[in-house]
Amino acid sequence: MDLTIFYNQFRDETAENVRVLNEGLLALEGGLEEEARKAAIDAVFRAMHTIKGSARMLGLDPIGRIAHTCESILGSIREGQRTLTRPLIDDLLRGGDAIFAMITAVVEGQPIDVNADALAQTLGRNIGETNHSASTNGSDSPPVEVLNGAAEPDRQQVETTRAGRSAIRQTIRVRVDRLDRLLNLAGELTIGTQTEATHAQALSDLDHMVREQAKALVGLERELKRLRFSAAQRVQLDSHLNQALNAGEQTQQMVRSVLDRFGQHANLSNQIIEDVEQEIIGARLLPVSMLFSNLPRASRELARELGKEVELILQGETTELDRKAIEALGDPLMHMLRNAIDHGIETPEQREQAGKPHQGQITITARTLGSYAQITIKDDGRGMESSQLREAAIRKGLLSPEAVGLLTEQEALDLIFMPGFSTARMITDVSGRGVGMDVVRTNIAELGGQVHVESRPGHGSTLTLNVPLTLVTTRVLLIAVEDQLFGLPASGCHGVVWVQPDQVRTIEGRAVLPRSEGIAPLLRLDELLGIAHARHMHDRRTPAILVGAASRPVAILVDRLVDEREVVVKPLGPLMERQRRYNGAFQLGDGRLALLLNPLTLTHLTRGMALAALPSQVVQAQRRQELLVVDDSFATRELIRSILTSTGYTVTTAIDGVDALDKLRVGSYDLVVSDVEMPRLDGFQLTARIRTELGKPNLPVIIITSLASETHRRRGLEAGAQAYIVKSQFNQGNLIDTIRQLLGD
Repeated sequence: MDLTIFYNQFRDETAENVRVLNEGLLALEGGLEEEARKAAIDAVFRAMHTIKGSARMLGLDPIGRIAHTCESILGSIREGQRTLTRPLIDDLLRGGDAIFAMITAVVEGQPIDVNADALAQTLGRNIGETNHSASTNGSDSPPVEVLNGAAEPDRQQVETTRAGRSAIRQTIRVRVDRLDRLLNLAGELTIGTQTEATHAQALSDLDHMVREQAKALVGLERELKRLRFSAAQRVQLDSHLNQALNAGEQTQQMVRSVLDRFGQHANLSNQIIEDVEQEIIGARLLPVSMLFSNLPRASRELARELGKEVELILQGETTELDRKAIEALGDPLMHMLRNAIDHGIETPEQREQAGKPHQGQITITARTLGSYAQITIKDDGRGMESSQLREAAIRKGLLSPEAVGLLTEQEALDLIFMPGFSTARMITDVSGRGVGMDVVRTNIAELGGQVHVESRPGHGSTLTLNVPLTLVTTRVLLIAVEDQLFGLPASGCHGVVWVQPDQVRTIEGRAVLPRSEGIAPLLRLDELLGIAHARHMHDRRTPAILVGAASRPVAILVDRLVDEREVVVKPLGPLMERQRRYNGAFQLGDGRLALLLNPLTLTHLTRGMALAALPSQVVQAQRRQELLVVDDSFATRELIRSILTSTGYTVTTAIDGVDALDKLRVGSYDLVVSDVEMPRLDGFQLTARIRTELGKPNLPVIIITSLASETHRRRGLEAGAQAYIVKSQFNQGNLIDTIRQLLGD
């Protein structure tokens, strides 16, 4: 979703909150009665808290950092830990002015002349709390340069830099979109080589036809010599035959000459195209150190938050990957690191009892293996107990006890990749969403890669990611159903088997294919895609492609295997961007287009095919679910409402906890999304009253807040919330997936 459409709303809301801040601070400076003073501080605190939360949700982190600093100052004042002095009021007012200037610049497309980091670090610092005159001489106020972030460079450093320029390779900045277009054109050239190969084959076929024609003429001449003709007729026939034979020989020589020259040209072109492609690919490659850069701080902060000691070791940081792969791997890698710390690494006390060092260790390694890069995330924590994974799958209704009992150890470990799977008691920004590892596998698969998990109880776990080094071209298996061509990413196929009709078995009304490794569900591609198909399996062998998890594949029957080749995949455009069956389209050498199938979607579709075997009365239409969004910030309410409405939910909004209770008393809602810091009734109190006063113990409640401490998470759990999302880590995909999990979608 384009969050910029909410910037104007945020600016208007910020203007009002800055006004509340200014008026409240000036009123406090003039002196108020104790009760009025407390109310004014609460109002000012809420205004800054709202600014911070909305800024973080909209991705305006610099504004969020300044607001967070101001909120922290106001929080310490509200708790009586700090005195509100005139210099402190000046700093808070300056912070409010900077915030409004920054959002105005963002909306108007102007450069921001505020150094957010420097300002956030200096606000409220080095101020004499009891010396009210400190602000008059400016001795405690930060210099003006702090706002501009312009420090005078060291003269010696400048000279050193100038002297060293000659030793540095000359570089030029290129916009990423231009580099992508260059790469796309290089891919088109690769398709051109396939077209040339088609032409070369046509010339070769023509050469063969000319040779056959020459043989036919020689045979004709031999037969004609057996017949009686007059001398004049014989001369005439010999003349025509000689002309035909000479023309055929000349044609054959010309075809061979053109074929040779064309072959030389094609070989040269292929080499040049390959070199150009490799150079452009090299320009797109980035070291994985960029991917690793945020991990140490995230590891440190999360470990401290969870009361754990963790050493993070990064290896192979010079390994290079395609820029698109680097971008796509950021969130999955961060999620796996957080999972390792939260679920894997034990507390120091638990590690001591297990005879381990107090400090846990997580090692992330990147290396190159042929045309793939391999990234491993290994921890020395508690590992995964397959029995706990099986129990969680049953508890969440993902698998029946009978199905769980048939799983191998590796299949039990692979349960973590199932949509909706989680072993956590409460969904938070750290863990328990039940969507994380499913999304990880999906993202890796969309890159044409794979993810594998290994674990030993008591010794730790290892997750291995294999992704292509470059995403310029995709190797696909070309298949056909009737006369329609499709492609399957070769990385998503685990092999091809030939199926005889007498091999097929039926279990619970579904066709399966027995294999030495177990059984695989068997479906036809035409049925999955809804293609009318006249042919069926009779006595002939039919090819089936194994897709999905390597340990639990699905066999997809097709009519025939056509070829395997490198292609350039193009997006399908906005009209088809929401569908998930196809990852794009590609052009063949003869000009035809083929759709690239999504192996993960095919696997998921096989689960839905079981519905077709159920009685019609069992499959019921699902009503449009209704959600209640509670937040005192208009911008935040509208952002969440827009996200959920576009996903297909009916959304009602409430301006605070009291308004939400009124709506819950008269209406019926499937789920509540609530902020915490709100006037009249906060999110914790609202959740508790939903459980007790309204008697709705099973109504799912998701808390979205800026309060990120473990204490606040505990309060949310105690109040009865099922999910806790911190605004600084807000992601609309996570919100939607969390809602779907809680609603059992």
